[in-house]
Amino acid sequence: MQYEISIEGPIFALQRLRHELRCFSPRFEKMPQWSKNEEEWGRISFIETDHGLLDDTLRGLYRTITSVEKALSLSTKFDIRVRNLAYSEPSTGSSRFAEPFNPVPSITVQPWGTSVPQTADDRTIILDPHNAFGSGKHPSTRLCLKIMDLIAKDTSNTQRLRGGKVLDFGCGTGLLAIAAIKMGAKSALGVEIDGPSAEAAEGNVKLNHLSRTIKIKEGSWDAVQEKYDLIMANLVASVLIRTGKYLPGHLKDQGLAVVSGFGENQLNEMKQLFTGIGMIISQQFTLESWAALVLAKDERLSPSRCSTTTQA
Repeated sequence: MQYEISIEGPIFALQRLRHELRCFSPRFEKMPQWSKNEEEWGRISFIETDHGLLDDTLRGLYRTITSVEKALSLSTKFDIRVRNLAYSEPSTGSSRFAEPFNPVPSITVQPWGTSVPQTADDRTIILDPHNAFGSGKHPSTRLCLKIMDLIAKDTSNTQRLRGGKVLDFGCGTGLLAIAAIKMGAKSALGVEIDGPSAEAAEGNVKLNHLSRTIKIKEGSWDAVQEKYDLIMANLVASVLIRTGKYLPGHLKDQGLAVVSGFGENQLNEMKQLFTGIGMIISQQFTLESWAALVLAKDERLSPSRCSTTTQA
């Protein structure tokens, strides 16, 4: 499996970054300008072919990017995109995604375009994954869905989901945003930095006739303008390390955040990351060597009340 890593930014800064990343032999391309007054923008990209090295590659990449940003005092930061992220999931045309399935007992995922009759019941999600992450098959996605389901059923937590506002950050196909509405959320925003994935998510929202309650935006934290009752962030560890610091600023005081997409072996590192920015670990879950954390800002939730690891 191949992973395309691309970085976009001002051309003068990209030339410096390209030199720093010369060991990857990055490809450079100039992006079109929309107006003469616009800053010249470009993109460098390279391919990582080793799944096992992807996360380490991204960590090193983020360190180099941060160093160049500081050295050049950039007012506009680089945009980093990872095609297919780290984890491949079966596409609609695959035999592994040919029939409806239940990632959690209360939700059915119906592949779009199959011979199986389409349905519009409250707990069925019509999904066309295309190349985006989030078919519901991957353990990290199933963890997120399980946690959302538990939150929806917990009478002490219903204000975070039922009738609440949900953010699906790094939404991929938009599956978690759609599931949130199916579980009772009032509205949801899906944010995705990869353009084609954002388009796939928008298409899935339309397939489920939820355009009035779910909005999809292309971008990163800059596209998030409000605070939310529940934030879902199913991302690779290196992306959480770089962008996780922005999460508390978009979470309501009584809200919950769910972070996933990392392995059990990275659990302690993720705990240190989020407790270091003032979050409290409310619960942790594991499934097939993958892990997820439920985070809170509410100071009344003391660490002594944190649950032990739960096998999903």
